[in-house]
Amino acid sequence: MNRHPLQSVMIVGLCLLLAGCGGKKTIQQNDESLGLDPEDSPAELYVRMAEEYYNRGQTEVAFRRAQQAIEADAKYPRAHVWVAFLYEEIGQAERARQHYEKALKLSPNNSDVRYAYGSYECRQKRYAEADEQFKKALANPLYATPWIAMTNAGNCAASAGNASKAKEYYRAAIAANPNFGPALARLAELEYKGGDAKTAKGYLDRYFEPNTVRTPATAYHALLVGAQVERQLGNRKRAAYFDQMLKTNFPQAPKTREF
Repeated sequence: MNRHPLQSVMIVGLCLLLAGCGGKKTIQQNDESLGLDPEDSPAELYVRMAEEYYNRGQTEVAFRRAQQAIEADAKYPRAHVWVAFLYEEIGQAERARQHYEKALKLSPNNSDVRYAYGSYECRQKRYAEADEQFKKALANPLYATPWIAMTNAGNCAASAGNASKAKEYYRAAIAANPNFGPALARLAELEYKGGDAKTAKGYLDRYFEPNTVRTPATAYHALLVGAQVERQLGNRKRAAYFDQMLKTNFPQAPKTREF
């Protein structure tokens, strides 16, 4: 949900192109019509604090800060998204929905809001509704990180049992950002499950290249699938290496304990 550095550059460009930098009100109206967060909201400080506390594992404090964000500016979409997410975290899904829908009403063209609502719908197992939100998020040409939404749309399609659609999303994510590890790892996993170990290995080899963006969750899956793929292809030494990496880095994971 944080603004991508490229988005700030886009705002300046749009100011020059559309508003002529003639006035703050005009700029804000144009930003909202293009799905950009309003500038200078007093709620943003509390939103950032909510994010920080959540990342520290302090959900209760994060929730209070998110509520303060709404008190500071009830029309700030990011504030409602964070309150929604935190309501979901404490098991109040319907209250979460209310705030997601409020954020969407405030900023219907905001891809971050669409993406967040789509992720929520997917977690509630409303897969068709989730896919609709992801598609609307991706329709915005100013969306700074479409490969993230594409990857999560793929994850959602996979959860719905639609492997072919999931692969389409993952391939689109890789086309948008060839170094995005989560899409590479998930696509490798689907190819392996579909019986194509050789293609899966190709994606995994790309995943383990130095410039690839990786996360702990996808690293676990990549190592797990990597061990299985290499073992099936007869590369025992490589498979043993992945097994050892799993034991070293993810010793408590259920699949790791099976080795």
